[in-house]
Amino acid sequence: MITRRTLLRACGIGLLIAPQLGRVQAQSKTARVGILWFIAMKDPMLLRLRSVLVQRLSALGYVEGKNMVIEERSAEGHTERLGELARELVARQVNVIVAPTIAASTAARQATSSIPIVMVHAGDPIGVGLIASLSRPGGNVTGTTNLSLGGKHVALMRELVPGARKLAILSNPANAGARLYITDAMEAGRIFDLDISEIAVTGVEDFPNAYAMIRKLRPDGLLVMGDPLIGGQRAQVIGFAASVHLPATFDNANTVRDGGLVAYGPLLSEHYVMAANYVDKILAGAKPADLPVEQPARFELIVNLKTAKALGITIPQALLVRADEVIQ
Repeated sequence: MITRRTLLRACGIGLLIAPQLGRVQAQSKTARVGILWFIAMKDPMLLRLRSVLVQRLSALGYVEGKNMVIEERSAEGHTERLGELARELVARQVNVIVAPTIAASTAARQATSSIPIVMVHAGDPIGVGLIASLSRPGGNVTGTTNLSLGGKHVALMRELVPGARKLAILSNPANAGARLYITDAMEAGRIFDLDISEIAVTGVEDFPNAYAMIRKLRPDGLLVMGDPLIGGQRAQVIGFAASVHLPATFDNANTVRDGGLVAYGPLLSEHYVMAANYVDKILAGAKPADLPVEQPARFELIVNLKTAKALGITIPQALLVRADEVIQ
């Protein structure tokens, strides 16, 4: 005889098993995961972040070449190519599209309103209309977003160069997050009584002129906005800053490991772990509209003492004590 207690117990077990069953069913089929990259496929940063994504997916049960096929496209740093590449992924009938950067996320959304899209570290997704809100994104887009660090970088530069009066910002106004970064930086500049100039690049061809403008301005420090286009030229940017003995702040730790002076920004690899988690939930049946967008929770401060010595800068002890990593 089936008692009320037996029935309730069975229902409870069913509720516990249901999400797991969806995951098992998803993994029993071949998952087709699309990735729409902005930066070049051979970029060491891309390779590191791709590895994080694939390793996390593997830990969740999705193994490339076994029960998962990854379809990848890269715009090789050219924004205008993203739309065509996004349409290619849609034509390949992928189950989900992972789109690092706001530009890639926007291109993917323009290409499809039905295939789920997982944005990664996207700037101002509400402002560009990709999502309705962080808690209830709506539509077919969810994922991770970033925070504006313009004010933080101005304060960091003030620590590095206490007597600074004039700063320059290297930015990409085509990046949806640029407006917030510039606004925050300018506000901090007013507090510290700093003169801040924005130097814009929207394509690789703009960098030589940007460097010429910075030389003419002769600022006391350079703030380098986190942006895929600028990140793709990071070796050149680092070299330029070194050539004119200009202290520069970045938001990506790898840039400082490559020779930049100091970086403060989110732990970018965590965004790719979270992206894999979103992919897993979506493949198990969750709707992007119901999955809250996550913001960065952990940040890191990296200082390169070798670069500081070459620039003739003494890093304040208070900053060194706060640093998560000091490169000798």
